[in-house]
Amino acid sequence: MAAIPDPPLPKQVTMPDAPRLLHSLRLQVRWGDMDALGHVNNAEYLRYFEQSRVEWLGGLGYRTTGEGAGSILAKATVTFLKPVVYPSEIEVRLFAARVGNTSFVLASDIVNGRDASERFTEGEFVIVWFDYAGEKAVSVPERLRAILAGPA
Repeated sequence: MAAIPDPPLPKQVTMPDAPRLLHSLRLQVRWGDMDALGHVNNAEYLRYFEQSRVEWLGGLGYRTTGEGAGSILAKATVTFLKPVVYPSEIEVRLFAARVGNTSFVLASDIVNGRDASERFTEGEFVIVWFDYAGEKAVSVPERLRAILAGPA
């Protein structure tokens, strides 16, 4: 299968200036999430972000089965602000950023589960709505578009 190019975001919808929370997920950091340097391994942050996106989409009825059409991650940008150590409770917050014709951008951060002013990581994720059998990008479903572009 050929690599999927990073798609442009045509027909962008303007989102509100303040980020709009779509989903929040609380997790306990596991001992096994740590690496030899004594903090959560960088790859685990991507798993935390992924879990939040999958739960959010699943809660809306969009399953990640690889059948029909659904989401694929086209690009991930992560900025590590402060290390997370065990034991910790974290909160992964997911926000609407931009929506295009066949793709949308989600912003996310990971904060202290007991004090959200302590931010550990932030990320931006380009999600393409994809026809798995046809191996091509397709339009974001109208219902999902409305959720992403809707009022706070």
